[in-house]
Amino acid sequence: MKKRSIFLLCAWHTIHCFALPNAWINEIHYDNAGADVGEFVEVVVECPEEVCLWDLTLYMYNGSDGKPYCLDCVSEFTPGDRVGPYQFYTWFRAGIQNDMEGMILVYFDSLVHIIAYEGSFYGTLDPANGLLFPDVGVRETGSSPVTASIYLTGFPGDPWAYGEASTPGSPNPGQDLSDSPLPVRLSRFSATPENDCILLEWQSESEIECAAYRLYRDHSFLHEIPAAGTNASVQRYAFRDNEVLTGRQYHYVLKERTYDGNENTLDSLRIQAGAIKPFHIRSPFPNPLNPDGTLSVEVSVPTDLRVDVLDLRGVRVMELHCGIVEAGTAEFRLPMRDYPSGRYFVRCQSATHSECVSYVLLK
Repeated sequence: MKKRSIFLLCAWHTIHCFALPNAWINEIHYDNAGADVGEFVEVVVECPEEVCLWDLTLYMYNGSDGKPYCLDCVSEFTPGDRVGPYQFYTWFRAGIQNDMEGMILVYFDSLVHIIAYEGSFYGTLDPANGLLFPDVGVRETGSSPVTASIYLTGFPGDPWAYGEASTPGSPNPGQDLSDSPLPVRLSRFSATPENDCILLEWQSESEIECAAYRLYRDHSFLHEIPAAGTNASVQRYAFRDNEVLTGRQYHYVLKERTYDGNENTLDSLRIQAGAIKPFHIRSPFPNPLNPDGTLSVEVSVPTDLRVDVLDLRGVRVMELHCGIVEAGTAEFRLPMRDYPSGRYFVRCQSATHSECVSYVLLK
């Protein structure tokens, strides 16, 4: 049996814990020649008898502004075929957009599936605020027949296709759901503000061909931690994000990297950093310098800041700044043309915080 990774997640909440359903958007018809006819979105849910279908909601997002324009819960969809544990549901809805469009499945407040067609975009309102809607790569046009649709060829992660044999409520052409996906069970993903960082923790109950976990912060790669591969025992992981600023909200996404190099999203969360750092220094660029460079400092609130260059003995050789720096990213030029090659330090100090980074001058 070919192994696949579809994830059965458990969202961690302060008051209660519930398992995310294995569900996905499976087929869409939205455009055809003449007036659009028979538009629909098809959803597949594994073991729906174990799912609160009235809390599994499909949101439609406008690609032009990233905002939702309609929604409905899967309990209101039309049931179709049952293939093993997989139940097909169809939402017949007139007015699905013919241009860039996105849609998400949400269970309570947790993301289950997210896609887009005719382009990728970011959501600007909850429950997909800041999330990327990935383009499935195929589309319908104004000359498509009424019988056309775009559809998944297998499980989520497999390619989408365009065809002229739409199958609302039934498996798509060539779609074989007998190759049951093997679950990675994630029983916890949490974030805790600490004195000078945010602690991210997660726990898996089992893993299948899991090479590593990858953390993303605000759409940028943050860190990778090796995973345990294939196992059926509890594994615990943690990472401290030390580059956080006072009062700023951060969006973290946890992904799995499989042995074959694919990435799959497991869970995401948002957290407001507490009273942490008034500023943070980035590494000088370039490093080594030859002979000049730039220092970037992220400032969370207006701060009276002193920035100095020190030599290896800790002696100040240059003052870069002394005074108020407004919130945002401040950049300071490092003019090192008149200094000898070697290692130097940049020290930033405020009344309550101090940081120091090193760099090399190489002429």
